[in-house]
Amino acid sequence: MKILTVIGTRPDAIKLLPVHIAAKAIGIESVLCSTAQHIGMLDQVLDIFKVTPDFNLQVMQNNQDLFHVTNNVLIRMKEVLNAVKPDLVLVQGDTTTSFATALAAFYLKIPIGHVEAGLRTGSMYAPYPEEMNRRFIGMVAMYHFAATSLNVANLLSEGIGRARIILTGNTVVDALYTIIEQIRQGHIKISPPLKELIEDLKSKDKTIVLLTAHRRESFNGGLHNIFRAVQEIALLHPEIAFIYPHHPNPHVQKALTETNISKSSGIHLLPPLNYSDLVYCLLESTWVATDSGGIQEEAISLGKQVIILRELTERIEGVWANMAYLTGTNTNNIIKHMNSVHLQQKHFSATNIYGDGQASKKIASFIGAIRQEQQQAIGALNALIQQQPPYENTNP
Repeated sequence: MKILTVIGTRPDAIKLLPVHIAAKAIGIESVLCSTAQHIGMLDQVLDIFKVTPDFNLQVMQNNQDLFHVTNNVLIRMKEVLNAVKPDLVLVQGDTTTSFATALAAFYLKIPIGHVEAGLRTGSMYAPYPEEMNRRFIGMVAMYHFAATSLNVANLLSEGIGRARIILTGNTVVDALYTIIEQIRQGHIKISPPLKELIEDLKSKDKTIVLLTAHRRESFNGGLHNIFRAVQEIALLHPEIAFIYPHHPNPHVQKALTETNISKSSGIHLLPPLNYSDLVYCLLESTWVATDSGGIQEEAISLGKQVIILRELTERIEGVWANMAYLTGTNTNNIIKHMNSVHLQQKHFSATNIYGDGQASKKIASFIGAIRQEQQQAIGALNALIQQQPPYENTNP
């Protein structure tokens, strides 16, 4: 059984490298391909997991758009698939790399396994383009590895056969627990400037809040609203220290400049953090404000309350658990919920809403079972052939 595991962005790597490692640990041949849709942030995760791709397509270019990424991944993936000839292609979630890879595998009639399957908001433009990417992948996937029971229900409602849906939990929780353990054991060193900042804020009894905001659907005014809300909360509550590792996207940079947020007291702007530093920030934060999907799951898994800076979320389980609050990008609404979360100071224990840290092993075990069934079928066929009497030509 040979699988091709394909990554292109940091979320891809965080969520698929644990599966790649778990598969190899039980003897499955997993070939790793990176499209390098995002180079720098992806390389950081590869370094943390000490993994080197077997193929690197290097599709990233400056100011790339969805047309460029989709076209280049699709064309170059054809060459990889023809070279590797995998029995199964593994993609995760909703990135353009995952969508284009699934399309290429579909064109060549190669079965597809979809990790983090079944997430839905119900709106094709929220998040954009991720919602449609995951729906397209769901239409062509053979196996759907779903994180939650709601994700399973979503897939069933779309007509996916129950035997093709496997409830596993989300592999992001596996990666989270792995990195936390390595941080605690001292195997991973945190960036000294970040550690010094956190320690300084703690010594001043600051309430540390991790902020992330970068979604495309917030580019037309939404980011400005988010930043103004954060500025207002920082003025109302000088005891709060926001840590914002800002995204390098030009739209984000423009919003930062136009709101002059860098001059605001209590808001600490940082360059993008590598994954281990981000996990460290999560651990040290009291609560989190984010428009990221993965950080919603990670923060809630650690028992942190989350302000979701989006109009819709495909991870509604945290809202149902009263640990997350969906605010959209309305400034007043964000201020109201941030103020409430800060003043109430609710405490939650770590939770397994999104997974128990064993999702990767469950996925690898399922793939291993497929391999065993194939081997048994081939063995039975060979035995049947050997039992047949030799063919005799009785024609005169």
